[in-house]
Amino acid sequence: MIEELDSVEIIEDLKWDSLIEKWVLLCSLTLKTQSTELIPKTTNWYVHIDDSYPWGSIKFLPAKRGGLKGTFPHQNYNGEGKEESPWRNGNLCLDTTNKKFKSMGLDIEPFDSNLRLLWHFERALNWLQEAEKGRLSTSGDPFELPDFNESSLDTIAFYENNESFINWQKSKKTYGLVELFVYKKEEPVIMVPTKFSTLDGEVVSQASLGTVISSDKSPTKTLIGAWLILKELPFMLPWQAPMSWGELNLICKKQGIELLKLLNKIAPNLRDGRPHVLLIGFPIPEKVKGVLKLIYWQPILLPKLSNVTKNLNGFRDIEKHNWFRDTKRVFQFNKQINWLRSENWHEDEMFNRGRLNRNIRNISILQLGAGAVGSMVSELLVRGGQKEITIMDNDILKAGNIVRHTLTLKDSLQFKVDSLVERLNRISPQSIIKGNRDKFSTTVDSIVPENFDLFLDCTGEDETMAYLSKYEFNHLKTFISISLGYGAKRLFVFFSKGYKFNHSAYITLMQPWLEKEQNETANIVFPREGLGCWHPVFPARADDVWLMVSTAFKSIEVAFMAKVNKPTLIVYEQQWDGDYFTGISLVSREELDE
Repeated sequence: MIEELDSVEIIEDLKWDSLIEKWVLLCSLTLKTQSTELIPKTTNWYVHIDDSYPWGSIKFLPAKRGGLKGTFPHQNYNGEGKEESPWRNGNLCLDTTNKKFKSMGLDIEPFDSNLRLLWHFERALNWLQEAEKGRLSTSGDPFELPDFNESSLDTIAFYENNESFINWQKSKKTYGLVELFVYKKEEPVIMVPTKFSTLDGEVVSQASLGTVISSDKSPTKTLIGAWLILKELPFMLPWQAPMSWGELNLICKKQGIELLKLLNKIAPNLRDGRPHVLLIGFPIPEKVKGVLKLIYWQPILLPKLSNVTKNLNGFRDIEKHNWFRDTKRVFQFNKQINWLRSENWHEDEMFNRGRLNRNIRNISILQLGAGAVGSMVSELLVRGGQKEITIMDNDILKAGNIVRHTLTLKDSLQFKVDSLVERLNRISPQSIIKGNRDKFSTTVDSIVPENFDLFLDCTGEDETMAYLSKYEFNHLKTFISISLGYGAKRLFVFFSKGYKFNHSAYITLMQPWLEKEQNETANIVFPREGLGCWHPVFPARADDVWLMVSTAFKSIEVAFMAKVNKPTLIVYEQQWDGDYFTGISLVSREELDE
């Protein structure tokens, strides 16, 4: 079927390559239009096919002899690759944008053994045609960076959005020093830029960070690097990132930036005998040819700079000698740049897959209880982008708690709240999660209740709700209580708003259901852990608890976002058809007039 394509000629039939463990096909593709300077009319390609075909990957790599030499949009960096390989590294991106959604029927790529390879050939021919016309990346397409061919998994995690972009424009500062927090020390290393300054120490930009990063400024976790902002994205036609210092220097000169002069000014601050990170920043849009939206930081790992400290013959100025050596050893024209990976950890980027409403993400929450329900609710909040939560609990984590708690045995015999807060703060770099070992009551003075917007009860204890009703607030508050019935087969979510928690309404609405629970469990012997006079434990499997807590979580946004709501109790129950679970149903929704 491929041979029947007019523009395809098979030069060498399929062969098994034992070194890369793939099937390899050598072919040529011919354009129907005339050749250009960058794209010859006929180009040679090595096609790599997984042995699991029609599944697995299919790659189109330019041949070193008679192949495409430039790097284009939707193509990996087209470097020479391994010396012994007859192909280059510039694999074409031929997958559809919806490939990850194939199971949902959104991907058009066929996975039939007779059609999939043919489909890829047709896509490759179309790619070449669009490349020849300069239409691989057109106005309005989602913007994509060129491939910087990062040589390491070590990553710089920066914080940038449109607001910080505007601040960068206002500052007019273009280079200086940066403090880097070592977020993850073991390989691969993750570093976070926390403060950008000029060489004179003037702070230019400082990220708003969560507890894990901002609370640990120990010398062992703080490094010094350098930063430099370009006027435009650095690339060479058609779409290749600079791979050598000479290429980067030429690109900077076209933007009116003297790269080596700036590095000469920065270098004395980095002469300590250690490698350093240089952040190259540049403005990028969201859409091709769109408005510039944010500064993107692409990091470089600099090797050790010269650090001679004694006067040498011919060099009265030691720094001149050091810089002379650097220009010959580190920044030489053909010296390859060691690009590192980078990611934007700003909340606008991190929570694109799913987030809470902005109005709730920015409020302050007091959560009462760090047990099974509390641990799950707080984790869902943080994974939804919630920034500020204070959790109160005075219990120790026991081994039996692990059955349905988000913590593990390594946290056993520790205060639940301490271990939970540490875990939550490590989920999101924006999180400011605080813990409090006190039990909530009318006498607690370790918190100021007035400072919180939402009170979230996960204790399942009426005593806690009674204490909460004793406070009178100056501002309108939202109150939510989440509790489970026997075996987590029933869920109760109570919510209200006011300047005081309406405990009597809570009791009135809950009482009939509590009596129902008592009647249903009258003849059940509750399990106990261990021997002796121990209190019974609440029986419920983790899957039942998590199922019900996830259901309750959906009510938090509704309760907070409602402009006015009366004290309300909603009740959900698990539904079964014999041995088959059929879902969760809302079985009651009741309001009370205050």
